[in-house]
Amino acid sequence: MSKVRKLPLLFQEFPKLKDHIPWMPLTRVTPVQKLKKLGKELDLNELWVKRDDMTSDIYGGNKPRKLEFVLAEALQQKKTKVITYGGTGSNHCLATLLFAKKYGLETILVLWDQPVTAHVQRQLLLFKSLGAQLIHLNEFDYNKLPDQDKIYNIGPGGTSPLGILGYVEAALELKKQVDEGLMPEPELIFVAAGSLGTQAGLELGIRLCGLRSKVMGVRVTAKEFANADLVATYARDSYTLIKDYLGGVPEPDFRDVTVLDDYAGAEYGAVTQDGLAAIELMKKTEGIQLETTYTGKTLAGLIDYTKKHDLKDTPILFWNTYNSVDVSKYLKRGITYRDLPEVFHKNFKEDLLHKK
Repeated sequence: MSKVRKLPLLFQEFPKLKDHIPWMPLTRVTPVQKLKKLGKELDLNELWVKRDDMTSDIYGGNKPRKLEFVLAEALQQKKTKVITYGGTGSNHCLATLLFAKKYGLETILVLWDQPVTAHVQRQLLLFKSLGAQLIHLNEFDYNKLPDQDKIYNIGPGGTSPLGILGYVEAALELKKQVDEGLMPEPELIFVAAGSLGTQAGLELGIRLCGLRSKVMGVRVTAKEFANADLVATYARDSYTLIKDYLGGVPEPDFRDVTVLDDYAGAEYGAVTQDGLAAIELMKKTEGIQLETTYTGKTLAGLIDYTKKHDLKDTPILFWNTYNSVDVSKYLKRGITYRDLPEVFHKNFKEDLLHKK
């Protein structure tokens, strides 16, 4: 497995960025892998996966890529706390908490309700085990927080012009793997569209590095928060942040952005039957674990889209943004839901929707 790298490809390609954009090494180069068995099942001869579930031994998935930039800025600004936001089962919140803790930063998590699953229950206990301050969104008032000058604010999903650079970097990483012959250039890249930072970064990154791939975002949250116009806006905002250091590279055209709408379910975090079927199929054929909120729905979108189009010999990349690190090691012995603020106790009294 590759080591954590010392300098991002983004800084190697555009050296002026190094003096103006904060960055710290948290992730390793993740492998690309041909999904031979799943491809055979779906009649797709060139189906591949980008294993971003393996970004870090601390916590994998897409979040550490964004945190390489935003946590670096928090430390650069000499902040002592970070605050971030997500659903009660948020992987972003857990990733932020783990990496912030490693670098001595306290974490405040502002959480909103999502459908209760065993995953949600485990996340809440992990948040408590790792020492986060938990606040329900309904009870949150930023102005009442003490020591606000010491707090670094991280948006939901780590999505910001700075955080998006994590997936600009990822696109350059993919380009290098294509150039090295590790996989063919993908014609289509399927990725979850939640807070949109991952898709926006890929959209900007593929345009900067010359890949001709088309990103197919699969919406997993409300359309008002996840749509093609917002992806384009976020990508432009990230370009604006770095444009002065790109050596005259003009603003890319983001008019051709796609977000597929039919796979999110009734609400954020809702378990869908197509998502469950996709998770089971990936596990059965390739032994790769997905989850119900993001990656299961993304694979369901890929399966449905490829059934409707003649793509048998088309190189297709599924970008796995889930974490594959076993997080049970972070659970503190003896912690129960009674140790949580009372507003979160209801998550342990409702019937589970699904055991994943």
